[in-house]
Amino acid sequence: MSDILPEDNAPIAESARFCARELDGLGNRFLKSFHGCEQDFLRLGKALDGFNTAAVAVSREASELAELTAGDAVGNASAKLASNLDRLGRECENAIAGQDISNLDAIAEVGSKLTASIRDFTRLVKHLSMLGIATRIESARLGSHGLGFSTLADDVEKLAGKIASSSEVISRRAQELTSQCQEAAVSLVDMDQARKSCSLSALDLLEADLDALDSLTESSRKTAAEIADEAEGMVQSVSAAVLSMQFHDIIRQQLEHVAEASEEAKAMAVDGPQTQGGHDARDWAELAGWMKSVLVLQQSQLGNAKDRFAEAMLSLGTSLRDIAIRVQSMATQAGSVANQETGQGGVLGQIESEVRRISQSLRDYAGLQHKMSSVMNDVGNSIQYMSSSVSEIEEVGSEIELIALNASVKAAHTGEEGKALGVLASAIQKLSVDARGQTDTIMELLASVDSTSLTLKDINKDAGNGNVFEEAVAELDNEVANLKSLGERSAFSANRVQTLASQLSDEIENTVQSLEFQQKLISSMGEAETVLSRLVLELDAVLPAGAALSQSPKLREMLDRYTMDAERLVHENALGITSSASAEQDDGEFGGNVELF
Repeated sequence: MSDILPEDNAPIAESARFCARELDGLGNRFLKSFHGCEQDFLRLGKALDGFNTAAVAVSREASELAELTAGDAVGNASAKLASNLDRLGRECENAIAGQDISNLDAIAEVGSKLTASIRDFTRLVKHLSMLGIATRIESARLGSHGLGFSTLADDVEKLAGKIASSSEVISRRAQELTSQCQEAAVSLVDMDQARKSCSLSALDLLEADLDALDSLTESSRKTAAEIADEAEGMVQSVSAAVLSMQFHDIIRQQLEHVAEASEEAKAMAVDGPQTQGGHDARDWAELAGWMKSVLVLQQSQLGNAKDRFAEAMLSLGTSLRDIAIRVQSMATQAGSVANQETGQGGVLGQIESEVRRISQSLRDYAGLQHKMSSVMNDVGNSIQYMSSSVSEIEEVGSEIELIALNASVKAAHTGEEGKALGVLASAIQKLSVDARGQTDTIMELLASVDSTSLTLKDINKDAGNGNVFEEAVAELDNEVANLKSLGERSAFSANRVQTLASQLSDEIENTVQSLEFQQKLISSMGEAETVLSRLVLELDAVLPAGAALSQSPKLREMLDRYTMDAERLVHENALGITSSASAEQDDGEFGGNVELF
């Protein structure tokens, strides 16, 4: 190459050589800046990959939470609890009727009447004893004629003693019966109150707490479903952010191509025209035209790379911030579910407290039933003992009547001397008839007691079913325990979602803050773009006015070198070239390569 230049080519050659000096190391500078960010890109890629893993974990936990709250377990447990409480409520509503207490009062009144009847028996026994003494005296007066009557006196006194003994038993039992009936009446009132208390508790729980539980369940189910949907969307968003990291490789390739082309442009000026390095340009004007075309193209490629990189980083940051906000929202929602399930004074706690109170009422009622059973057994025993004693009195009365009849016959046979004994025998016989009348009255009273007590047998029967209440209490405890267990599992799952989501949100926020490393690289690319723009103006100033961009073979080589449609499109647009490739990908603002950004 000759250093002697035509006068009109000298300024062009000088400008071309100036451009060569300015291009020296230009590509190395922005490539160095890019490679200096490699660790930042690696950390960013690793962070995004971690976000993807964490997002999948949050989504999985959110799905489990949704399944827990939307499944049949809570609904079934709640329904069983409601059914059991409803049944117990109906059972407890069967309050003790006032007639039951009236029946006990009637029995107590019979006890009082029995006591009065026994007082009549006491007088009868005294009369018998007096007649027995009179008979003994009259028998002694008659001497040998009255020997048989002394036996009558002995029998009367003996039988009178039996009547007295049986009467004492009846009297004592009658007093006990009155006390027992009074005690039973008190137990019935207590049972009535216990049943009503149980009934009111069950009804209150059914109408209030179970409604609240249904509302809580529905609210938790809705919130958990929203969290699950949000988590699924979050996973997709994070996956998209991970895919967007492909822009790193695209930008790197663009920058390497720009650096390589810049070096080739420098080589043109260094080698000069009419050389292979200068592409066998005819002169400096043609070579400078070729250089300008290369620099215009690289300025466009570099500007495109810078803008796309800035746009990709901005989009990534915006996406990550949006994801962080959504994740934090999920954490807040999950926290509300956890608080609903386990919060102090929550519905489940109220239900547990209410069921505990109902259980205690049922136990109290069962205890009262047992007590009532004992009292009614005592009433039955008293009636049995009194009936037995009355039967003994009846037997004694029959014996006395028979003895008195025999005595009357014997007195008649004795004649005038036995007349007094006949009167005594008749009196004894009359007392035996009176005794029978008394025993009939007592038996009627006892029969009425027995009849009245039959109406109270259901109470005694219920007392034998105390295990039913214990079983009901056990079932209630189990159902509440199931509900609590489900609530605790839901709360644990919600807390897990909250914890994982909060951690992920914080990590995303920290990563967004770390994206500032991009500014140095964008600045480096901007500086190189400015240099290329200035060199294009430098060449433009010395080239002939109106000179069109050259179609150097080197440009065609560069176009064929590109592996990305994005670079090819920039190349063609910069030089005003329309090709089948650009036409095929002209299906959007950025062509088919847009998904990579």
